[in-house]
Amino acid sequence: MYTIESKVVSPYETNCYFLTSGGETLVIDAGGDPQLLLPALAGKNVVGVVATHCHSDHIGAINEVVEAHPTAVMISETDKPGLTDTHLSGFDEEGIDYQVHQADRLLKEGDVVTWGDPASPEKLVVLETPGHTPGSICLYDEKNGVIFTGDTLFAGSIGATHYVGGDTAQILQSIRRLCQIPAATKVFPGHGPATDMATELRLNPWLRQFR
Repeated sequence: MYTIESKVVSPYETNCYFLTSGGETLVIDAGGDPQLLLPALAGKNVVGVVATHCHSDHIGAINEVVEAHPTAVMISETDKPGLTDTHLSGFDEEGIDYQVHQADRLLKEGDVVTWGDPASPEKLVVLETPGHTPGSICLYDEKNGVIFTGDTLFAGSIGATHYVGGDTAQILQSIRRLCQIPAATKVFPGHGPATDMATELRLNPWLRQFR
């Protein structure tokens, strides 16, 4: 099992995760504050940066991370335009012209992101969970009972849909799908504390309707 470190970044308090195994580190949602992330990544062998979706607070330090640690940038094919379109990312509302022009791997349903020991790599399976953005994804590790849900599912809540491209009907379908994941699965969301599916199925009003 890999280690999971969390750094809270950006004014939106986004969870950026470092997943380390076999001397390799995968970064999920490098959303801002490179002055915090880069020292924390010093000495690590970064082998990939994944964005769960294209919003500013999830991509806002990608350029700096890959400049310091040249590696592949991964995002869903549907959300790729948001890397360079500041209206889709929301950077325009902040008065910032930040764009990520590097997109090395475009992810889709069922793709597998691997890292760690090549003989026995760690694996995260891509689940397409649109709604918060058209191309929002979750990253699911069935073997170890872990899922990284980005801004689709939080402890006690779900992602907002009032942003550009948001769709309430879609995110509810995505939440219905996540309800099928085993209850023991640990949930690491894009904001707020970690939780588990059992707790969310019991207490989260958005999930209780699908039990």
